[in-house]
Parts: sequence; C-alpha cells; structure tokens
Amino acid sequence: MSAAKTGQRPAGRPGRMHGMPIETPKDFRGAIGRLLRRFGTEWKALIVVIAGIIGHSVLTAIAPAQMGNAITRHLEISPDARAFASRMLVVIVIYGAAWISEALGRSFMVRASNRLIFRLRRDSFSHLQKLSMSYFERRGVGDIISRVTNDIEMIYNALTNGISELVGGFFALSITLIAMVILDLRLSLVVFALLPLLIWITGFLGRMVREAFRTNQAMVGELSSNLNESVAAVRVIKSFHKEADSFERFREVNGRARDAGMRAEIVSFAVHPILRIINGIAAALVVGVGGYLAVTEGGGYSVGLLAAFIIYSSRFFEPLRQITQVYNLVQSALAGAERVFEMLDTKPEIANKPDAIVMNEIRGDVTFDGVTFGYDPDQTVVHDITIEARSGQVVAIVGPTGAGKTTLVNLLSRFYDVRSGNIRVDGVDIRDMEVNSLRTRMGVVLQEPYFFADTIMTNIKYGRPSATDEEAIAAARTADADHFIRRLPEGYQTMLLERGANLSEGERQLLAIARAILADPRILVLDEATSSVDSLTEATIQAGLIKLMEGRTSFIIAHRLSTIRNADQVVVLHDHRVVERGTHDELMAADGFYARLYRLQFERPEITEEMSI
Repeated sequence: MSAAKTGQRPAGRPGRMHGMPIETPKDFRGAIGRLLRRFGTEWKALIVVIAGIIGHSVLTAIAPAQMGNAITRHLEISPDARAFASRMLVVIVIYGAAWISEALGRSFMVRASNRLIFRLRRDSFSHLQKLSMSYFERRGVGDIISRVTNDIEMIYNALTNGISELVGGFFALSITLIAMVILDLRLSLVVFALLPLLIWITGFLGRMVREAFRTNQAMVGELSSNLNESVAAVRVIKSFHKEADSFERFREVNGRARDAGMRAEIVSFAVHPILRIINGIAAALVVGVGGYLAVTEGGGYSVGLLAAFIIYSSRFFEPLRQITQVYNLVQSALAGAERVFEMLDTKPEIANKPDAIVMNEIRGDVTFDGVTFGYDPDQTVVHDITIEARSGQVVAIVGPTGAGKTTLVNLLSRFYDVRSGNIRVDGVDIRDMEVNSLRTRMGVVLQEPYFFADTIMTNIKYGRPSATDEEAIAAARTADADHFIRRLPEGYQTMLLERGANLSEGERQLLAIARAILADPRILVLDEATSSVDSLTEATIQAGLIKLMEGRTSFIIAHRLSTIRNADQVVVLHDHRVVERGTHDELMAADGFYARLYRLQFERPEITEEMSI
C-alpha cells in the first residue's frame, strides 16, 4: 500500500500534520496507557509486529558479523572464492529474511492501526451524537472536527510510522550495541565516543526543526483561516468590490506560509548531511584506530573485523536518528489522543433517566411552569416564564431580539434543561420522558434550516424516511414548494449542495416547512420560518400552514406580526419575561408594548426588521 493511501509520511523528516501545532501531552503515561488499552484488542497482530521488529533487528545485527568473518577467513587467512561466495549468499539470505520480517511486522501494524482508527472514529462519532447542544457551543465546530479528523490522523501516523520506528530503533540500538561489544570492546568505545556529539547535535537540530515546523504549521493554519474567511464572505467581498484587497491579503499570507515552509524543510533536510558526516567520521575512526591496532598489535584486527565495524557504526547511529525524528510525531499523537479521550469522557448533560417514560402517543398539551434558564450560570435568558397551550392551539411568541424566544423552543425540544420550574407535555415533565420519543413527535422549522448534500426528495423525507414519494410531494405542495422544485433540472431528484446552497433562502425555508409537514408532528414549532420569504410567498403558504396546524399544538416565533393575527394566544417577551399575553385583538386594545411594536412595524418597518420581532 502506498504512503499516500496509508497516510504514512516518508521516513526521515517530520510531517506538517495538516497545519496543527506540535503539542505535547499533559499526561504522557495516561495518554499512552489508554491508547495501549484500546490497542490491546489487537494483541495477536501486536505479537506478529513485535516478532517482526525483533527478527529484523537480530538478523541485521548478525549479517555484518557474518560478512566480516567471511572476509577474514576466506579472503585474508585462506582465500577461497567459492566458500566466500557461499558465505555472501548466506548474508544475502539473512538480509532478505530481515526485509521479510520487517515487511510482515509493518503490514500487521498497518492493519491493526487501521482497525483501531476505524473503531476510534466510529466511537467518537457515535459519542458526538449523544452529547448535548451545550458541548457543541462551548467547543465550536472547528475544534470538534479537528478532534475527529486531525487528532485521530496524528494517532494513525504515529502508530503506522512512529511506533514501529521508535520500538524498532530501541531494539536495533540495543542489539547492535551488544553485537559490537561482543565483537571488540575497544573499537566499540571508539564509536561510543561520538555518541555525546551526536546527542548534542540531534538535540540542537531537533529543537530547530520543531520550532521551524511549529512556525510553518501556524502559518498553514493562518492560510486556512484566511481562505475560509474569504470563501465564507465572498458575497460581502463582491458587494464592496474588494476582490483585489482580498487577493492581496491572501498573497501576503501565502507568501509567509511559503517562506516558513521553505525554512522548515531546509532545517529538516540539514539533519541528513550532518548525520552522514558523523557516520563518515565514525567509519574513519574505526578504520584509523583499527588499522593502528592491527599494525601495532596484530592479532584479531583484520580487514573483515574493520568492515563489520564500519557497518555496525552506521547501524548504531541510524536508530538514534529514527528515535529522534519520530519523537515529536509520537508526542503530537499522544496530545491528540488526550483530546479525543477528553471528548469521549464528556458525559451528555441531557440524558434519559433509568425509568424514562416512552411517549408512544401524545395529545399535545404543553405547559411552561415558572421556567427560568440561562446558558451560563451567571446569565438569565428567560425568567419565570409561564405559558399554557392546549392541544390544537396556536401560540405565537413575539418580542425583541434577545428576549428569549428561540430559547423557549430549545428548552421545549430539550436541547437544554431548565434551571428552575418545569415544562410538561400532557402533564408529564419532559425530563421524565425518553428524549427521542419527545423529539420524534415534534416538528421544528428553524430560522436557518439545514439540508444535506443529497436529493431534495431525501431531504424532505429526512424526518420520515418511510414516507412514499407521493406523500413527500403532497407535503411540498402544502408548503408551496412543489412549483419551484419542478422547475429544477432534475426536479425532486436534484442534488442539493451542502446546506442547500444552490437554493435561495426562501426556497430553503419552504423546503424545511415541507419536511416538517411530512413528519406529521403533534407539536409544531415555526422559529421565524417565514422570515426569508417575500410577502406574496408568505401569504401563499399561510393556507397550507393553517391546514398543517389543525389539531396540532403549534408555537410560532414570528418575524412579521402580520403572520400571527389568528393565533389563539400571543405571548410577548421583553427583558427576559412575559410582559403581555392574549389574542392579537386583546393586545391591540390594551395599547401596551405589543401594540406599539405592531404600529412601529407598519409605520417604520425597518426598525422592527432590525429587532427581529
């Protein structure tokens, strides 16, 4: 499998890790312990991996000794070309067996790592589905996506590249050291004398490489942010004719990213020539000292011994290079593992009680009883809210921006739990209900409806996949969406872009209403569902909405007060409290806050548009 497909990086230099900063774990032992426990299910594969690493290390340590012995016996002492060729064939077989051993170990490591990463991504995504809305708001979308993608990718790279290099490096270093000492102690000390210099140089260069890549990764992150901002704000950029300025900012950031990348790569590649120089010095010292000892003492200091030591000196420094270079990769992977485990350890704030009530059927009576709530402990968004809606009633909730209208919808959907008071459906506290049985009996049309990159038909059926195409089309007709859908090139089979970007705002809201209609909920919530459609389109769908709301408890958060004249009850929020309630006519007659807002909307519509009434 190619490096591109496996996600491996070429050995010998650190990777950029997709613009993520090089981090170190806060709890090294804890992170590696949890990762090993998850990896423990792959113990059979790990046995093969360890066996492959040990086999490769032992065989590559044996080969130089065999080669040196063959040179001494069959070229120096008793020249015998046939015997020498036979011994060289044995050496080739040893190296071949070492390659097979390493390849076997790596292939099992890749397979085991992929299975682990599959489970880790599966468990992470599954756990995300259970977490409460507060978690997503605290963390942010970018951070969560980074944990499930970049952090897990770093773990994968460390497992497939780093761990094998690290463990293999330690084994190779230990076995090579033993082989050298057994072969000749004094020549071993010659090689070991260079060890402090190598450690100092690799440590110094390692810090330079780490800093260079940290700077490079920061610049890649800045480049990504600039690109994301420019794409997201393309409408604003074009509206103000700022394409040139936007390009100039991108060119500047791109140039700094280019320079940082060049510096990082140059510093990284500087490691290799220096290590080759040290290898060369080691070989020269071995030859020089060994030659001197051969001349002055004779005995066992043969050409074969020197040849073997030259190979061993090279193999001695190679594992040190491997260990140094993969250290940062392993550290970053463990830091990523900590972030993933932190997410997996997060407990959902909204969870079913052990004896949660499954509501197979509901009438739709809804009561907010003294509800107080804030998203933060020191914040109050709604205070002492009491609303009673009978089954089949239409309740409109109006008020300025920030009054808490959408918060009431979030609480009714139990995205959050109330701080005090309670919300009851059919007399049962929703905290005592099984969450899914509540939400499946609710239909919610949000201010900014979300659609998936799939066909229009699939998106309409999202809340009720078992519905027939005819039922979905009927729902679209009720929402007055059928006419624009049929004008699209593929009709109901038209593929939507992410978030439905190839539809207008009004079309997206009509589609969202169709989706809610098809779900056939007992409780319907329209959170400013018609705020993005023109008055003519709004008037067209009112008849469909009235038909939809028949027999259902409906909550309407209205952008335009003209849409809620026929509501059974209008609840007016101001300063986080209910300040008025009644029918439209009753509130107009009372000439209070609602009446002032209503008159403002017709006399100064731009004011109330800004207030999002």
